[in-house]
Amino acid sequence: MAMIGDAHIHIDYSSPGVRDRIIFGGLVGYDQVWQAGAHMATWLETNKDLIINGETLPKGKYGFFTIPSKGVWTVMINKNWEQHGKDEYNEKDDVIRFKITPTLSEEITEHLVYKVNKIDDKSGTISMAWEKVKLEFPFAIKK
Repeated sequence: MAMIGDAHIHIDYSSPGVRDRIIFGGLVGYDQVWQAGAHMATWLETNKDLIINGETLPKGKYGFFTIPSKGVWTVMINKNWEQHGKDEYNEKDDVIRFKITPTLSEEITEHLVYKVNKIDDKSGTISMAWEKVKLEFPFAIKK
């Protein structure tokens, strides 16, 4: 969690380990919805409206899902934040959905980690890293 200006942004997730496994394209299949964590769906909560990918995310609590692929991934921020895995995921509940190209590294991030990074009092980035993959996207606090 982090404070960006007067916005409190909180991400709650389970942090599985790599443990010498192939994660993306193995444990987590390509081109399938993933709850972006283990067990319960990862969720994001904000007390201020955010702008992500040019769209408004109203203040509230949301599920965070992805569709990993060999190239461009899809990120979905969904109304249904309280669910086991992706069992109840429904695309019609997506508030924001966008494509993102991950960065790849030769170094392994052993445990899944999310970070909310402050750029200034009005903007920041949200990142997720696990195995050799890192996703990062900017957001701004809506005025």
